[in-house]
Amino acid sequence: MMGKQLVIATLALLAAFAAGWKVNAWYSDSLELVISNAAHAAGEASRVAGERVASESGRRLEEKLEALRDAQPTEIRTEILKPVFINECLSAEFVSLYNAAADKAERALSGKSVNQMPDKTPAH
Repeated sequence: MMGKQLVIATLALLAAFAAGWKVNAWYSDSLELVISNAAHAAGEASRVAGERVASESGRRLEEKLEALRDAQPTEIRTEILKPVFINECLSAEFVSLYNAAADKAERALSGKSVNQMPDKTPAH
């Protein structure tokens, strides 16, 4: 009788050990799933944030390029194409237009305000 009880006790102990092992495996799988889900969520959030930053950066670059495209007045482009500079100095009007265009381009690249105070010099 004692032998049967010992066998039953041993089998019960082995069954408890196997059940504990199985529960531990389930717990490990559960932890891995939670970690995997958290990593996936963090990666997705990082991707979305990166896309938002890239989009904003692209938009700002487009605005600066637009400002640069509009910085040079057509008068300068037209006058440069004419071969008037061979033996003559630049006209004061051209220099003024060129300086204004360069200033506007510099402000567009640096992000400074393009709005300027009106000139208070009296008209001649």
